[in-house]
Amino acid sequence: MSGFRAASNDFYGCLTNNSTCSLSLLKQQPINNFLMIRLPILLITITSKLLAFGFLAAATWPHENSDIAVDPAVRFGVLENGMRYALMKNSEPPEQIALRLHVAAGSIHEQEDQRGLAHFLEHMAFNGSKHFPDVEALISQMQRLGIGFGAHANAYTGYDETVYMLDLPNGSEEVVDLAFTVMRDFADGLLIEAEEIEKERGVILAEKKSRDSVDRRLFEQQIEFLLPNFLAAKRSPIGIEEVISNAPRERFVEFYETYYIPSRISFVAVGDFDPKAFEKQIIAAFEEMEAAEPNAPPLDMGPIPEGFGFQTAVFIDEEVSQDELTLGVLRPYAFEEDTVENRLEQLPLSIANAIINRRFQILSKQEGSPVSGGSASYFNWLNSIESVEVSVAPEEGKWPEAVAILEHELRRALEYGFTEAELEEVRANLLNAYEEAAIRAPTRTSPALASGLFRSIHRQTVFSHPEENLRIYKKGLIPITAEDCHIALKEAWKDTDLSLTLTTKSAAENTEKQLTELYKASQLIALEPPKKEAEQKFAYTDFGSAGTVTKETHIPDLDFKQYILSNNIRVNLKETDFKKNSVLVNARFGSGTLTQPKDKTGLRMVAAALMNGGGLGQHSNDDLARILAGKNVGYSFGIGDDAFSLSGSTTPEDLELQLQLMCAALTDPGYRDEALRQLHKQMPPLASQLKHTLGGAMADMQSWFRSHDGRFAKPDPDRIPEYTKDDVQSWITKDLRESYLELTIVGDFEIETALPMILKTFGAFAEREDSIAGHEAKRAVKTPSLPTSKTFTYSSKIDKAAAIVSWKGSAHERDIKESRRMNILAKILGDRLRKILREELGSSYSPSARFSMSPVFDTAFLTSSSIATSKETALLNEKMLEIGQNLATDGATQDELDRALTPLIEGLPKSLRQNGHWLNVIMAQSQAQPYRLDWARERDADYASIRLEDVNTLAKKYLHPENAAIITLISETITEESL
Repeated sequence: MSGFRAASNDFYGCLTNNSTCSLSLLKQQPINNFLMIRLPILLITITSKLLAFGFLAAATWPHENSDIAVDPAVRFGVLENGMRYALMKNSEPPEQIALRLHVAAGSIHEQEDQRGLAHFLEHMAFNGSKHFPDVEALISQMQRLGIGFGAHANAYTGYDETVYMLDLPNGSEEVVDLAFTVMRDFADGLLIEAEEIEKERGVILAEKKSRDSVDRRLFEQQIEFLLPNFLAAKRSPIGIEEVISNAPRERFVEFYETYYIPSRISFVAVGDFDPKAFEKQIIAAFEEMEAAEPNAPPLDMGPIPEGFGFQTAVFIDEEVSQDELTLGVLRPYAFEEDTVENRLEQLPLSIANAIINRRFQILSKQEGSPVSGGSASYFNWLNSIESVEVSVAPEEGKWPEAVAILEHELRRALEYGFTEAELEEVRANLLNAYEEAAIRAPTRTSPALASGLFRSIHRQTVFSHPEENLRIYKKGLIPITAEDCHIALKEAWKDTDLSLTLTTKSAAENTEKQLTELYKASQLIALEPPKKEAEQKFAYTDFGSAGTVTKETHIPDLDFKQYILSNNIRVNLKETDFKKNSVLVNARFGSGTLTQPKDKTGLRMVAAALMNGGGLGQHSNDDLARILAGKNVGYSFGIGDDAFSLSGSTTPEDLELQLQLMCAALTDPGYRDEALRQLHKQMPPLASQLKHTLGGAMADMQSWFRSHDGRFAKPDPDRIPEYTKDDVQSWITKDLRESYLELTIVGDFEIETALPMILKTFGAFAEREDSIAGHEAKRAVKTPSLPTSKTFTYSSKIDKAAAIVSWKGSAHERDIKESRRMNILAKILGDRLRKILREELGSSYSPSARFSMSPVFDTAFLTSSSIATSKETALLNEKMLEIGQNLATDGATQDELDRALTPLIEGLPKSLRQNGHWLNVIMAQSQAQPYRLDWARERDADYASIRLEDVNTLAKKYLHPENAAIITLISETITEESL
């Protein structure tokens, strides 16, 4: 039943490859210790019971009939025609405005011969409307005003909603007028011309093919078994090929006129504006929309099977990357109003599931455990079905042993409940999450607030301020008991209709019978209650005598301070107010990939696993999760081209603990075998992905581009288990202890308070190297001689291919100017790819171009790419090569340059309001490479100085066929079948 979570994410966007769904937060995820030590546990499933789908806008707002206080900063209104709006003044980032147009209609509202048209209509919104009769007229005007197509203009279609999004760079009259004109056209001004429909059919089909996957196909099988008559099972937003290819214009128009009506539309605006003035603009723009009587046919979501007792099913596909066992219950769900009582009703179950997740996490690391992870969850889908489920991911071939793991851990919780220590860990993390959200509320960004507002409209929930959320959940969390959680879990699993499903690569004829027998045999085994863990204290608070500052430098124009400590460690500190109570910390040291032994391909994967999953010498990661519950600390070990890094996010209150934790990771890493066991369990799934997905062919291509240098070669899943911690230690230990180290801290903290903490931790280390080791001999990486062409294959029955043309550029370590101009050239190339491959040929959904450079390894490429089918790759490669040649020969136009530059220039001030930009781009290596400060100083002026001649000179220099690699990634299975 994990397919329902996949279905919740089944959103399709017309402007980007990556359409995400907020509903994914409704599922609790198991902890990933390879990423962070501390689990920020679940704000997530608490409100899941409040989801609603596609109701007509109510005459009142949810807060008008609720005991939950609405955020007072929001101005709500309803036009006479029934359209609703919500406005909120917010000044982060300054000057910018986020707009959202929400339509309460999606794929479940389609008729059988309209399957896919809700999403298709979303595409048509950008293909001709009253004020913008063709796509180029709209896109060009947006770009000229600094609204990037895809970056700032976006949309998606879900099962029960369609959302259009515009993020405006400023509130100038010209920009705002354009935005209101565009949004009004989306609402009732689409032309839906037959000619444009025909042109777009190929784009939709290309998108459908690009999103095809084994996981999606398995989901369709699962949902057919579990819910054979459920409407949403037959209404994937992408639709079906027959309708996409043949639906007449009349069916588009009928859907548009039925569902794009004022009573189904909500408009959201958040940003740096006067709400009263903006309200007048909304009224002026939308009040003349004609009110329409709802005439949509009633929705019949279909029945949920019941009375079957216990059932099993096996789903088989040789391309599946990892086995999965899921036990679950499905039952009808009835919408409830958003009240304090209803929000808190789900709290005990959410905590129970979080505890079970922790148990699976701990169990999966034990020697001999047949599973690599597990999770328990509750969620509802489309306000019709609620699901309670528990899942485990068995090691390849070990699903029979995993059946007992799944059944035992659920039954152990149902029989014995939870310990107070387990409850306290989850409660501490949950309370901390709400407290931090309340503290950081003043610096919430406008796009995030706009998305939250339209989600609250969609769900019919109160848009409450984080302080109100804290008040509510604090009220519920403090008195909650372990017994409350136990009772909630038993109530959730009281149904007798249970479905146990197995997804696997291969199975015997009697596998389903075996699955049933194993489960029933497991039920006969008596279980012991959960063990109580001994309390521990954090062991790393003393690193020796505090160091001193030997040099202090203030960088006045960039407003940050640099220090050299007595042990040669460099420190960069900048106080900001961009994000309240948030502090980013990064320690950059050593040599990274540069010194990875070339004969040890994949060793970086093992090093990352050991450093992130192996805990500390005195504490395992599970120990740390308990010890640090309720604290805002954690770290991630990263491996860059020429440096290792430890990075984390914390608060002013927890900064010293964060520094202690990072110092412990540097001085006493745990290197526990449990980390390697977890990594080894991931090797069969990795092998499957490399064999059966486009990513495997991509890995081969990346390796070829670097002449199969072992540092970049495709990892060999069979070889990874051969590496030991000794291999890792021989590579990184000296760098951990002795190498040049630069510590950077950016955020909401006080330097005067932080500096003594730094001197007691990092400053107490033994003396380290005072400069970066060059390793010049290790920098040489040979790339293919050009021109050339190459095909890389993988094995899959899914016809998904990629066409790629890559032009070699020049890497400049100290001169950033050419790279900036190459970035602009890539944007111009990408816009031409969109126009020709997508809009004119209709053969590609998401063509793109990007410039990438590694000054460390002296490589630079401008690469164009497009996902396609096997039959289309030759044409796409030919066209991409031709587009590049045309740019080299004839050059770009001034208008193209302006449209590429303006959105980028408009976004530059926003980057300077981001802690991450200051840390990663400007400061993290500013003492080792001081020229980076000049890059920051002259960045804005340099971009503004780019001229057409600059870009065209680079196009002429690089974008010719003799400098190109023409690459095809393709399924060898499809190729063989076509012969």
